[in-house]
Amino acid sequence: MRGSPRPAGFVPGGFCVFMKEIIKTYLEWKGTYAPRAAINYKVWLYRFVEVCQEKRVEDYTITDFINYRKWLETRYNPYTVQFATIVLKNFFMFCKNQNMACLNPALIKLHRIMAKSHRAVTEKEYQLILTTISNQGHDKFRTLRDSIMIRMLWDTGVRVSELTDLELSQFDENKRSTVIKTKKTGYPRTIVWSEKTHELLKRYISLRLNRSASKCSSALFIGWKNGIGWTMRITPRSVERILKEYVQMADIKEKLSPHSFRHGWAHKRRDQNAPLAFIQRGLGHISPMSTFVYEQYKDTDFELKASSYLNETHQP
Repeated sequence: MRGSPRPAGFVPGGFCVFMKEIIKTYLEWKGTYAPRAAINYKVWLYRFVEVCQEKRVEDYTITDFINYRKWLETRYNPYTVQFATIVLKNFFMFCKNQNMACLNPALIKLHRIMAKSHRAVTEKEYQLILTTISNQGHDKFRTLRDSIMIRMLWDTGVRVSELTDLELSQFDENKRSTVIKTKKTGYPRTIVWSEKTHELLKRYISLRLNRSASKCSSALFIGWKNGIGWTMRITPRSVERILKEYVQMADIKEKLSPHSFRHGWAHKRRDQNAPLAFIQRGLGHISPMSTFVYEQYKDTDFELKASSYLNETHQP
């Protein structure tokens, strides 16, 4: 990084050839990334080697990582520390995938960094909100709609605007996935939901087709307008208001928003040791600085892995 201090004893080129060759191979493997990004990755990998002394890749231990992280924390802000840590984690993941003896990347833990306004929802809170919805005594259609919207936020990590943009035509009763257009970038991505959500979704759609939304007949989720009925596509603002009401009813003290479920999705997958590239793909990020992720997944690979992670999550 420009202007950042170098560790004591930093000597450019002072690496064993073996380590330099591994780094070179790793960066070539990451060849789809911009040259500037590749330079940053190289800087942080070399910095780790210099801080922790020159060793063969198999000789680095968790103690080296802990010392490196302490060194970083005395010099950089939490986001930079996180970025440097993820670069290192990805590097050792690459080594492991190449069947090299090396530090287990699962031991390189990432600290959670989040904006206060978007705290990550926990699985306990998610289940409590679902229970609250089912206990409200609303009509069957509204109960299903609200439950599925919350489940889709939790299962897929979509933005609330992407949730409300969903169309009836995007759903196939024999398939637990669909392709959406990422709201911020315009790029398509696959979202996958759980079997339980799919069962409820099929029931919801059968009821939804019996309700004509005059202003948007194609919308999956529709809203109620007093004096008129179910006439329009539900708005992101309405989803935020509905969630806020259930959070208060559930006696959850801290503020939660639809974006809290997006954070929750990322944290849950990370806790399941999902590859960082998977999280990037799931969130629809294209910038490596957004999720510090550097690998790409094909749609079919993403869909299969998404299903397996959902199966590991308790579904009430």
